[in-house]
Amino acid sequence: MRTVHVDFETRSACDLRKAGVHVYAEHPTTDVLCLAYAVDAEPVKVLTRDDCGSAETRKFLFRAIQSGATFVAHNAAFELAIWNRMMAPRFGWPRLPVEQTRCTMTMAYALGLPGSLENAAAAVGLVDQKDMDGRKVMMQLARPRRIEPDGRPVWWEEPGKLERLYRYCAQDVEAERALQSRLLPLSLAEQELWTIDQRINDRGIRVDLAAIESAILVVEETKQRLEQQMAITTGGWVSGCSKVKELGDWIAMRGVKTEGVAKADVVDLLARPDLPADVRRALELRRDAAKSSTAKLKAMRAAASDDGRIRGTLQFHGANTGRWAGRRVQTHNLPRPTMDQDDIDAVLDLLSKGEARDEEDLPDPFG
Repeated sequence: MRTVHVDFETRSACDLRKAGVHVYAEHPTTDVLCLAYAVDAEPVKVLTRDDCGSAETRKFLFRAIQSGATFVAHNAAFELAIWNRMMAPRFGWPRLPVEQTRCTMTMAYALGLPGSLENAAAAVGLVDQKDMDGRKVMMQLARPRRIEPDGRPVWWEEPGKLERLYRYCAQDVEAERALQSRLLPLSLAEQELWTIDQRINDRGIRVDLAAIESAILVVEETKQRLEQQMAITTGGWVSGCSKVKELGDWIAMRGVKTEGVAKADVVDLLARPDLPADVRRALELRRDAAKSSTAKLKAMRAAASDDGRIRGTLQFHGANTGRWAGRRVQTHNLPRPTMDQDDIDAVLDLLSKGEARDEEDLPDPFG
């Protein structure tokens, strides 16, 4: 059975790290700059953006997939998403079955090696390593040169830079091919489990985007209320719950000794029975404000596709023990709500109608 090593280089105005590859692949500004590939031990070939849409390319890919060839990539989830979510609908490529795909990054993870191509190659002592100088050019071409006032991205398209990118992409395939020769393939059971993992990641997790928007608004309003209460409690000395130095100085002025106001310090201080009432209240506000981050909510919003699903949240063999690791939105340790569901529904309903604006309208999500 033949093996085809592949590697895409792309560009987009979409932030891949925040959005994830599935949203990235579907973004209207995302485009493929080239595809490097090598069949078995044959020399690496590079398809430019124009080559990708040719009838010859489609014919080659159809034959390779229909013959049962195995396609190998480093972080194959990226190649699968670009191939099936962008190249197939845009250029009429045949869909690449996950069953015919292998991932050298997962093989490296399974052996306790680093996941990045450059670090994995170095760990196994490869001569053919990633082209780190070329990577600088790739990172430049992957993002817009600038965004025009009308929102139109302007790209780097100098022929010299594109030629450098093609060499970089070809070297990545050389490094991936050499890396695979040093790694052990996944066992049959693990390979089947990885296939299931890819299907799970591709199906995604449905999220309630309307509820996320309302929850962000609830948290922001709660943060504002806590900030105001901190200023009132400290007589204006501390202007906000995140003002660590101001809060530490004020607590010292109130005659309370402390090493700081980090989470552990706050827990220790609140356990003391001799705290002045205003210091206790200020520390409670500091503690509650630390719970009011909207980072995870905004990460969910950024990573959701148009169909309301977040994809690619699980990294197979992401830990040395072999268990999964979370990506972008950590779904493994979501906190249990402290409010009754009826109260949660009431808050979201009020926010959706724009009726909850006064403090008494909002149940305390931290209380």
